[in-house]
Amino acid sequence: MLPGALLVLGAAVFILKAAPPDPMKMSDDELFKLVNGSTFTFIGTIKELDNSNVSGFDSKDFPMIVKVDSVEGDQQALKKLGDLRNSRLTVAVDPTSRIGLQNNIAAVFFADPLIYEKNIGVIATAVPIRDSKEDFAGRLHTAAVRKAEVPLRTEMGNAELIITGEVVAVRALASDKALALGSIHNGWEVFSEHRPRWKEAIVKVIERVDKPEPKPDFVSIIFPSTHDCFFGPSPKFQVKDSGIWLLHRNQLNKQETEVLRLREYKGNNVQSYTALHPADFQDKKMLGKIQDVIREPK
Repeated sequence: MLPGALLVLGAAVFILKAAPPDPMKMSDDELFKLVNGSTFTFIGTIKELDNSNVSGFDSKDFPMIVKVDSVEGDQQALKKLGDLRNSRLTVAVDPTSRIGLQNNIAAVFFADPLIYEKNIGVIATAVPIRDSKEDFAGRLHTAAVRKAEVPLRTEMGNAELIITGEVVAVRALASDKALALGSIHNGWEVFSEHRPRWKEAIVKVIERVDKPEPKPDFVSIIFPSTHDCFFGPSPKFQVKDSGIWLLHRNQLNKQETEVLRLREYKGNNVQSYTALHPADFQDKKMLGKIQDVIREPK
């Protein structure tokens, strides 16, 4: 049987995902909630009920071996798992969603990873697909795309300024300013291996995207240059980087925000911002999508 800690995790997930409706009868919002609440979602064919290809499962966990046909999910999470298509996963299924599952039928699995060995074990809510799985796969992909857009939409909603531009200079932040951005105010952080090593990128603004005016000529973006795990996900900038920035002055605490004041670049006053969330820096190919979101009725 699975270790107690894993059972607690599994139980929590099962409570959240219990007894979903027939997938072909789910509303788009119902489907999205299940996709959004899972690490990844896949359509697979059940090959062996009451069997497992990883350790730690027994019959009380309702395991089954499932051949993966197609996968949808967060790309960062899927990178860690590798290419799952055609692989055989062990799935511990919530008993309330086990009704109707049998060998050689297709089902959709709303899954969270649990065990990593030569093979992978997951916990999931399973729903049989009684009709065309190709038709359902299209709806599933749409829900996964909607999930992928959540961070972008959230950051757009919090952004003070959205621009396209190019980095024309990167420079170290003055020591007094960097000290004020310590995040931990007892003094030790300055000497910590986890210190952010703040820098400043000057961006020449090409277009203001959120509204036509006023469009600044330049903006300053304060960013942590370290790749330490504490700050690694935050975007890092180099000269000639170009793209779309979602800029903020609300990502730091009150004391730290005092650093985000007018700065000087080649005789110009330049307002400084942060772009600390991974979604705050987008490839230029996302411009059309961002403009579409801006035009959506509020």
